[in-house]
Amino acid sequence: MKKLFLGSVALVALGLGAPAAFAAERPVPAYAPPPPPVPVYTWTGCYAGANAGTSTGRSTQTTVANSILTPGALGVPGPAPLGTPGGGVIAPVPVGSSIAGDLNLSGFIGGFQGGCNYQWGVWVFGFEGDGMATDKEGQNFEVGLVPFLGNGRANWISQTQERWLVTARGKLGLSGWGWFGDKSMVYVTGGAAWAKIDTSEFLVGNQTGTGHQESNTRTGWTVGGGYEYALGYGWSIKGEYLYVKFDDYTTFTQPPFGGVGLNIAPRASASSSLARPLSLK
Repeated sequence: MKKLFLGSVALVALGLGAPAAFAAERPVPAYAPPPPPVPVYTWTGCYAGANAGTSTGRSTQTTVANSILTPGALGVPGPAPLGTPGGGVIAPVPVGSSIAGDLNLSGFIGGFQGGCNYQWGVWVFGFEGDGMATDKEGQNFEVGLVPFLGNGRANWISQTQERWLVTARGKLGLSGWGWFGDKSMVYVTGGAAWAKIDTSEFLVGNQTGTGHQESNTRTGWTVGGGYEYALGYGWSIKGEYLYVKFDDYTTFTQPPFGGVGLNIAPRASASSSLARPLSLK
């Protein structure tokens, strides 16, 4: 009986030790770290780039209380107030009368922009400034003044031209939310705007002898919005709409005027525009 007990103990001990021996012979797989997370794009940082597109707008030129028909060369009668008949004025011209109706402006716009963004969660806060040259212009015949100044006025043209546009704007964007990926951003923007605006008038066929032009640098405001997509390697592309508004101002206040006279001065002018630049930065 004693020998049988000892044999049983030995057999049990051998059975307990076998799994450990087999485990020692099996190779242990090497540790495989989990794949790194997909990097999330951030809009934080500063940038510079170029833009180009089209710009349209609307301009009006109207008479003011002291508007006159300017005199011409030596021997030509003095100025004729538009509010009093005589000197070429058939009937009094009411103050605020449109000289040439709406002038529809259009042209190319392009330049450079730069700014900085800071992303906090899905929100992007930024500031951007840009400077753009433009050849936007519009003109119309002064047919609205025919009842007051005669049929000859229908051969005169009033013109508005915009030479450059500068803006300084804040920006609020949204990225990485909903169906927007982290490389897409929609934003609204707004701030101040400055432009050089030329106002001119001339008689068709005699631009040199009758023409007058004055330049004014105007301050206004702008609001808009856009969509931007990050292409990678630090590059992005965006489309943007900007509405720009400049308040009324008085121009045609600086003689000499056209040599044969008959310019309408001074006059009030107002302009607004919509710029649609496409930017790469």
